Amino acid sequence: MRIRIHRGTKEIGGTCVELAADGGRILLDLGLPLDGDADEVSVHPSVDGLAGGGDLLALVLSHGHVDHWGLAHLAGPELPVALGAATHRILKAAAPFVPRPYVPASPIEFTSGTPLRFGPFRVTPHLVDHSAYDAYALEVEADGQRLFYSGDIRAHGRKAALFERLVAHPPRSIDVMLMEGSSFGRLNPDHVFPTETEVEQRLVDVFQATDGLALVAASAQNIDRMVSLYRACKRTGRTLIIDLYAAEILRATENASIPQSD
Repeated sequence: MRIRIHRGTKEIGGTCVELAADGGRILLDLGLPLDGDADEVSVHPSVDGLAGGGDLLALVLSHGHVDHWGLAHLAGPELPVALGAATHRILKAAAPFVPRPYVPASPIEFTSGTPLRFGPFRVTPHLVDHSAYDAYALEVEADGQRLFYSGDIRAHGRKAALFERLVAHPPRSIDVMLMEGSSFGRLNPDHVFPTETEVEQRLVDVFQATDGLALVAASAQNIDRMVSLYRACKRTGRTLIIDLYAAEILRATENASIPQSD
């Protein structure tokens, strides 16, 4: 198995990794750099056969953040695009509200722990903790070798147990690991991110100290944060009011434990 990292080694976001084995190729993510323009050709990765044809077998998306799918529209409509089932629903729900929507023309939905097969590649998604709902690390096996791609991963959200489980029971016999490093070299080594439970408590403290209306700016696709807001409102006797976009995103999770609009 051969690895070509088109982008992501010297910047945050814009990730695109090409894997080749036994005459076939797949892409792991096709992201737009955080400061990039999707129409600027200079940010488009040089991937043979991206528009269609050839030996490119699939694009596999780790999660629903633009810096991991923001250039996926460059892929031809016949190219299979594998993504989490909830990620697919959220992309469809967001489409009427965002300026540059993307919904794959040839989607293949996956769930955690169920392998996918693309030619010589066996891809197993592993659900991870991240601010994007339905985010995955990807284990890829081909040509007798195994690669582990972390996608974006953290250990301080509401699904931190997933990180601990991955550390306690990691995939075996990994030859290469590609891991995100958003915080490497950018923060004080002693810096500790607040857990989402601590964020919830901080919201409770602010709401209790605030007379009248409290306004909060947060991404509706950060489902953990929306849950924290909802729980903080319940704990302080407040009513959470959300816009139609947020309501549709929450509905798209199809998760009974996620708060929904009335």
